[in-house]
Amino acid sequence: MQLTSFLLLTGALGAVAHPSAHAHRKFHRRDDPSGLPHVKAVHHHPIPEPKPSPSPSPSPAASEPDLSAASKGHSNPAPATPSGGDGPFVQFCPLGGGASANSKAKRVTYDQIMYVGELGTGNGCPWNSNMILIGANQIDKYKYVQEYKNVANQKYQVRCANKMGADGKLTGQFEVPGQNQLVFDLQPGESKYVAAMGNTQLACAFAPGTVPKTTHGQFAGNWLEADFENSSNGGWSGADCSSLVAQAYGMHVPGCRVCEPASNRECSTILEGGIGTNAYTIGMEALDGIGLNLPPGKVFLKVEVGYA
Repeated sequence: MQLTSFLLLTGALGAVAHPSAHAHRKFHRRDDPSGLPHVKAVHHHPIPEPKPSPSPSPSPAASEPDLSAASKGHSNPAPATPSGGDGPFVQFCPLGGGASANSKAKRVTYDQIMYVGELGTGNGCPWNSNMILIGANQIDKYKYVQEYKNVANQKYQVRCANKMGADGKLTGQFEVPGQNQLVFDLQPGESKYVAAMGNTQLACAFAPGTVPKTTHGQFAGNWLEADFENSSNGGWSGADCSSLVAQAYGMHVPGCRVCEPASNRECSTILEGGIGTNAYTIGMEALDGIGLNLPPGKVFLKVEVGYA
């Protein structure tokens, strides 16, 4: 089978695979003109390793950006000590970088999977510029923020990336030369914050030490999946924990929990080993509507890395 076909079947996961999974219930109707069921990820087939794409060519990503670079466009500031939300606003590269022309795809199964939102590549910016590390004192300056807190007793690595890769395929969480995820470490008890632009569909893979890869170069561990202000779903957002990749390859599944405190909705949780509640675990590849479904507006996700 060709790479495109494999990636269509296997490259997308949970929230980011199917944007409508996080919309209001009215968006969950299974009445596609195609007559086919909504497709999420199917990871029990081997995934061919994507080929490098020469364009666009992102600049090297800084794993732990220096806060002193905050005023230099798309540089990512390092977390700071909370100080009442009075920190500086740091622009993305630049704020409002263009979304793909595919963002108005028809709402049928294929297009839902291949939906392309914000990739951060507008105005010559490198792929993945639509998400940046910010300081705790900058949270109030952004509409879509995730807090990653290490609640385990060992160091974790986190790798955040768009669903769609720089090559225009579902390769955002693959190791592809010239394609750089936002990478940072969390010591036990430490929190760091990621801000994202609207219409972003992302996944952040995390694991103790270093995020492992499958035999085909896809990052495993556990995934926090988020869909912010999806323009094909009326601006709704959503999030979930997903261990589909790791479980499909028989790999270790660390714990994950994501909540949106202001929404009063049930958290999405996966315990170490792969037992989940309101989350995507093995056998749930074809389901939708799992996780947090959030109406239009500001979103603050609290992600507990290594949850037990």
